[in-house]
Amino acid sequence: MKHTFFVLFLGLILFCGTSSRAKSVEKKKLRDTTETAQSYYTTAKQQLASGQLKPAVENIIKALNLSEKSPDKKQRAEYYYTLSDIFFELREPEKIRLYANKGLELAREIKDSSLIARLTLNNSLTDIIGGRLGVALRDLKAAEKVFIKSKDTVKLAATYLYLRHVYHEKKDYKTAIGYVNKIPPLLKSFPKHERFKLHVECAMAQTYAFLHNYQQARYYYNRNIEQAPKFMDANDMLEMYELGAVIYENLGMPGVALSYLKKHKLTNDSINNILTKKAIYDAETKYQTTIKEKAISNQKLQLLNKDLELQKKSKYILFSVITIILLVLGSIITYLFYRNKNQTIELSLLKAQIHPHFLFNTLNNLYALSMSQSDKAPGIVLGLSSILRYILYECNNLKANLNREFEIISTYIALERVRYQHMLEVNLSIEGHPHDKTIVPLLLLPLVENSFKHGVSKLIDEAWINIEAHINDDKLIYKVSNNKPVADETETTVLKYGNIGLQNIRKRLKILYPERHRFNVINDADVFIVILELDL
Repeated sequence: MKHTFFVLFLGLILFCGTSSRAKSVEKKKLRDTTETAQSYYTTAKQQLASGQLKPAVENIIKALNLSEKSPDKKQRAEYYYTLSDIFFELREPEKIRLYANKGLELAREIKDSSLIARLTLNNSLTDIIGGRLGVALRDLKAAEKVFIKSKDTVKLAATYLYLRHVYHEKKDYKTAIGYVNKIPPLLKSFPKHERFKLHVECAMAQTYAFLHNYQQARYYYNRNIEQAPKFMDANDMLEMYELGAVIYENLGMPGVALSYLKKHKLTNDSINNILTKKAIYDAETKYQTTIKEKAISNQKLQLLNKDLELQKKSKYILFSVITIILLVLGSIITYLFYRNKNQTIELSLLKAQIHPHFLFNTLNNLYALSMSQSDKAPGIVLGLSSILRYILYECNNLKANLNREFEIISTYIALERVRYQHMLEVNLSIEGHPHDKTIVPLLLLPLVENSFKHGVSKLIDEAWINIEAHINDDKLIYKVSNNKPVADETETTVLKYGNIGLQNIRKRLKILYPERHRFNVINDADVFIVILELDL
């Protein structure tokens, strides 16, 4: 047992060095996947620039799915941030919050203050809409400090606009106008943002109106009312026309105020007309659906009546069918009984094939050591005795302890180490808790023996075998990989003998773990890998 633990410990130390080939393959796959994800993201950014929002969403979600295993958390957080930005444009608060929160989790893990601030800015909009003004105020104040420090004038301007919304909702109009007046100096650094500038000045007009400074309100209102329909939807224009009526009514210009009230009414009627048409369409659809459902119900009733008539006429037929079914069931039961009996016989034969393999190889080792009068021969006898005891007595049960199976594998490796000495590196890695798990006996060991017999034994030096076991709940992933000589004239013979053991295992798995296993063999030019996934 001490020797077994030593082998396990040594395997853990050497694992990183000897499994570099397999790891390099995995790293290349991850790199390719990451590059593909970045390509989707680049395409999405181009689509955003041309106003194709929904296709951009689809491509970013593809990028997120591909980068799920990527260690680059910052890149994934950027994907989530861009998604929340798009849904801001699409006016879908729930999705803004969903993707902003996912991005925040990653940004906080990597402690990226700038990214945290940007995601918080998007999230605060949903807090304002939801009436969580205290939360929004706290987050916006924190974001303001970050943007001032990073000199991000675009995001700082957006933060001030959101702070204005918070204080406006709190009816603190003086503080609100203070924040919105901080924005114009910042607009010089991004003059092309016409839409943002329009929203800022419309907010200024609204806030000045609530402060009863109607002259200033009119100034900013008149600067933007002509361009507003270009950047605002019908609901926003309703508020703008209502604001214009209030401003001009308080300035003593009832004619102008009346014109804006008329525009307000026309816009409202247009919205109501659209809603009415939609309601009529929905009602018509519902009506048509009801008619179809009624017709279907009548058809079902007619079919039911026909079925009742058929049932009355087919009593004798029914009795005949029942008799036939009973006969078929009896035949099936008889077939299953004999099939299970045959499977039991087949399993015994397959198991019997395994035993001579271990005996033959180990006795060869013992013979070689005995000829050289090596003092390692007694250890070989003890190891062989342990394996034979396991095969002859413990393997008679349907299941064996998984940890005991790994102990036998360790003993087998120790025996082979005596044979190959310094020509061989074997690494055994076990993750999880095998002590409370069971498995069909002698299912894992033949895979190790196959690596020795058809890989290591054909190499002169620098032979290696990696054995990895991962136990998670009732799932076992068992991987055995080894290097092998480059294909030559004897490869056909090697494959022939190697396939006997693998075919044996495939047959046993098919019988004992139907629909509960995956067995893959990768036969590259110089590496042979077997992966077994098993539901214990």
